[in-house]
Amino acid sequence: MDTVPRELLQAAYRRKPVYLLKIPLHFSLWAALTWVLYATQHHPLAIPIGIASSWVIANLIRGLGAVAHDAVHGSCSRSKLVSYLIALVCWAPTGMSVTLYTNYHLHHHKIANTYPDVDNFVVTDYTRSPVLAKLLLLAVYTFAYPLYFLGCMARYVKRLSTLQRVRMNLELVGFYAIMAAFYVVMPFQVFFFFFILPFIFGAMLASVTSMIEHYEMLPGEDAYSSRTYGTEARFTNFLWNNVTYHNEHHKFPGIPFYNLRSFHEAAYPHYDDRVRSACHRSIVGIALELYGRILRLDIAKLDERYRDINKEAERQKMMALNGIPPGVTA
Repeated sequence: MDTVPRELLQAAYRRKPVYLLKIPLHFSLWAALTWVLYATQHHPLAIPIGIASSWVIANLIRGLGAVAHDAVHGSCSRSKLVSYLIALVCWAPTGMSVTLYTNYHLHHHKIANTYPDVDNFVVTDYTRSPVLAKLLLLAVYTFAYPLYFLGCMARYVKRLSTLQRVRMNLELVGFYAIMAAFYVVMPFQVFFFFFILPFIFGAMLASVTSMIEHYEMLPGEDAYSSRTYGTEARFTNFLWNNVTYHNEHHKFPGIPFYNLRSFHEAAYPHYDDRVRSACHRSIVGIALELYGRILRLDIAKLDERYRDINKEAERQKMMALNGIPPGVTA
């Protein structure tokens, strides 16, 4: 990817603020679906309508999270305050503190796929049984990744300053106070399809896509640190705001979400074979392939990868590093 022409990169880095209108669009669609939930709560098909609405809401929240993720990288605005406010509004529906997420995610870019990287789930740290290891991997990468993720966040709370910890808690209290208010004023059936079921669906989406993006990828050169997927899934990418172009994002984290697809298509002829092999047209196809790899897990091969690593020393060394700065372009 180092041979991508400079003019393509310059075009890709260009900010187009009009695309930030997707923020009110996504929230408006969420509001419209909430109206549908109210209007159909006594309909004979209320449950299937609710499930379908919840699935779309989960995808909308994932798309908002993609915009927040860009704001964390400084790709939405040159202003730190504006970037923070965009991230706060768009990341809040996930129930996660944007302050904590920022510290984790920028650090993830610094240490991608190394042993201490949260996105590198090392199953042998939890079990040596081949059967249990496969079951645990399947669970984490089907629905339980957010639980594992939250368990890892304690190490990032320790990295926050006192002021940042205060801000983190204010963010969490503020969001859950809003959700509590919705719970009070909404009929439970509506609230269930408005937030609870989308939260569950969102956990599943986060689990599967985490597997696709980083499972079995190796540390080192950013061009080879992750997978791009779902390049033909145009409607999904519209809802997800191009978060599937993950290879491009890791190599060039300053490219805004709305330029990722066009950059991929223009730059693809300049990719080497190894990068091309990590680009996939579908989402389901690569997910099934990786589930197959999990079922063929070789504990001995995984041990070999970490044989010469003092895991605790490696974790301490990597956790002492600062993350990449917001606004970095490559």
